[in-house]
Amino acid sequence: MFFYKSILFPITYECNLSCALCCVKNCKQLVNIQESLKYLQNNKLSEWVYITGGEPFLITQLESICDSLKEYGYKVGITTNGTFFRPEIAEHVDRFGISLDGCQEYHDFYRGQGVFEKALFLLNSVKNRCETVIMSTVFKENIEHLRKLKPIIEEINPTYWQIQRDINDSNLVIPEDL
Repeated sequence: MFFYKSILFPITYECNLSCALCCVKNCKQLVNIQESLKYLQNNKLSEWVYITGGEPFLITQLESICDSLKEYGYKVGITTNGTFFRPEIAEHVDRFGISLDGCQEYHDFYRGQGVFEKALFLLNSVKNRCETVIMSTVFKENIEHLRKLKPIIEEINPTYWQIQRDINDSNLVIPEDL
């Protein structure tokens, strides 16, 4: 059996969106970035560190955080909602993970008008510079919208399409046609 181990490094819980399905929007915990970086420097726990949030692009020192992690020997990924993008950051990471929860209509309904197009723009901007991952969470209400998203994903041709089920619904089965 293959096990993939990675570290999630939330650098902020602040976000520019108020997504209806977000699992961290009510988190008020402050993140001590320097303390976390020191820990990661002294404890090589995995090959990969994924910078998450909230929205990581709200942190101005994002490039230096990525560079520090790379100096410590980690591969660096960023997970984002795709609404912010500083093109120079692509030179500091190995992988971008962008959330898409369904076709444009569904995604924008839950995340905000125009978010889908911004996410696609980011994906297309970085796909030739680093690995790309489209991250989709399956809920009972979005299965058909993910089926509509599938041809778009095939056209974009990301490195991976990561599909996970809603953690609050242990009975939900991911359909095989996704």
